[in-house]
Amino acid sequence: MVGALWATIAIVPGLTFEGAWGSLVLMALLVALANAVVIPILKVLALPLRILTLGLATLAINIGVLLVLLLAAESMDLGISSDGLASSLLGALVLTVLSSVISFFVKD
Repeated sequence: MVGALWATIAIVPGLTFEGAWGSLVLMALLVALANAVVIPILKVLALPLRILTLGLATLAINIGVLLVLLLAAESMDLGISSDGLASSLLGALVLTVLSSVISFFVKD
């Protein structure tokens, strides 16, 4: 997850990281915790909407959670920041794709 987060920050213009590696690891842990706990609950609650939108609501859930995590990282002064909504949205999309690719190749 740290690698996917680092790659996302490197790929997406507007996402910056100017902190210690420990901050990046902490952010990756927050993302992993959100992926393990928060996102499954939101997916169940939004099931009718996910059915109506043919799964696009799942992307909206992932983007929303990452936006909240970026705001939390900025408020905790972890050195991770976003220039605006567009870079945050693109970052969420890239992180979702990278995490999916990694999950495909690395089985639990």
